Amino acid sequence: MNKYPCLFKVLYTEDVSKRTDVNKKDFFINVFKELCAPESQLLMYNDNNTMGWFPTKLSVDKEKYFLFGILCGLALNNYSVVHLPFPLALFKKLLNVKPSLEDLIEFSPVLGKSLQYILDYSDDVEEMDMNFTVTWDHSEIELDPAEPGKMVTNYNRTEFVDKYVDFILNKSVEEVFEEFKRGFFKACDKCIVEMFEPEELRGVLVGNEEYDWDILKENTTYEGSFYAEHPTIISFWEVFDELTPKEKAAFLWFERVPIQGMSAVKMRVRPLFKFTQDHLPQALTCYALFCLPVYQNKETLKAKLIEAINHKRGFWEE
Repeated sequence: MNKYPCLFKVLYTEDVSKRTDVNKKDFFINVFKELCAPESQLLMYNDNNTMGWFPTKLSVDKEKYFLFGILCGLALNNYSVVHLPFPLALFKKLLNVKPSLEDLIEFSPVLGKSLQYILDYSDDVEEMDMNFTVTWDHSEIELDPAEPGKMVTNYNRTEFVDKYVDFILNKSVEEVFEEFKRGFFKACDKCIVEMFEPEELRGVLVGNEEYDWDILKENTTYEGSFYAEHPTIISFWEVFDELTPKEKAAFLWFERVPIQGMSAVKMRVRPLFKFTQDHLPQALTCYALFCLPVYQNKETLKAKLIEAINHKRGFWEE
């Protein structure tokens, strides 16, 4: 975490709004890539590491969440789609909408569906052999401190689930979230943000998953010796069409689409100079520039493209 003071120093030494669009895009991509990495310890992640949430036990200074919120607000102000792996609950909370069991299911499907099972349980059993407790972030907490050891029954199971969800998404992270929220609204106009529904706010900040690959093809331009009917370009799009949906999504520098849709995603393709048949395709995040070697055959192109997409450091790197 020693590097974060240097990252956050940008907030006080530069006006991000004065950066060029290219620099802003690159800035936000790289900042959020670092902030949301598990190594930053800012977030706790679900079982399959696809979504993050605020931890109940902090490993970093609380001030970091205030600055994290500022960066999210700045990204919103600058129309920058960022990697922010939160469930819809975050955007509900920013808009003072109460999170629900469905939001917990989005973050932790196994836990959330087990709570839904309790609500749907139809057998006429007075007690359900479980206490009014929540086990979360390596701690067990009484949900009704006034009555330790209280049992879950058919009659209080809705109360139990409501308190369980409320603890995870609200009470356990209240202090940290308030710091994040304070930073977020310090960097953007609260009156404007409150015009959005939670789904819309998430769409503006982190994009959506409505892919239209035909539009990507139509918007792609070519440089150098490449043109739409160049043999390498024809092979590239044939290979692209053969990729799995997950591989196609991973090909983008984001795995989500800007709120404006695929028409806002523009790619430039040019030959990679000084290459061998062993070189991988290269891409520059900030310039949406894809550099493609002229491979001898389609099979090599496909193998190298998939290897680049699956590269541990990510495909769209500078």
